[in-house]
Amino acid sequence: MKFRKNQLLQLRGGKLPLEETVDLHLKRKHPQIVEAKPARFIGEAHATSGLFIIEGQVSGELTIECARCLKRFPYSYNASSKEMFMDEDQIEFGVDEEMEIHPLESDEIDVTPYLEATVLLSLPHTIVCSDDCKGLCPECGANRNEKDCGCVVERIDPRLAVLGELFGKQDK
Repeated sequence: MKFRKNQLLQLRGGKLPLEETVDLHLKRKHPQIVEAKPARFIGEAHATSGLFIIEGQVSGELTIECARCLKRFPYSYNASSKEMFMDEDQIEFGVDEEMEIHPLESDEIDVTPYLEATVLLSLPHTIVCSDDCKGLCPECGANRNEKDCGCVVERIDPRLAVLGELFGKQDK
């Protein structure tokens, strides 16, 4: 999603309503994303005191691979975004990656990378198909949501094995 600074300057303080479909390239930026459908951005843009401000909501749907059972499922997102830009030659202080003002080197404002970052930061660290997902069996690899494989999985942490022996002796 790109804008020209002149589009916003011509509004003379007015706001430009935005409603656009944006192709976000998220597939290789998160290990669980299999596919990303085009996102919808609804918001507004305006210029004030040398700042170019674009804010709104980005929403869409991703195809995600569950972190536990590896099943693919649709995942909807809706995230708020507010990005501020300023001409690089007007910035009187040092700009680093932690700042909220992005320097502009040309007449064009490209918001797409910032929308991608907003979506990625809104995602949970690990995404599961449901809260009660049982995952895959560590012995045979069967999806435990679909069938009970019957494998006995009893792993005891070797550091705690001595405690298990101690409690086992007390029961006898």
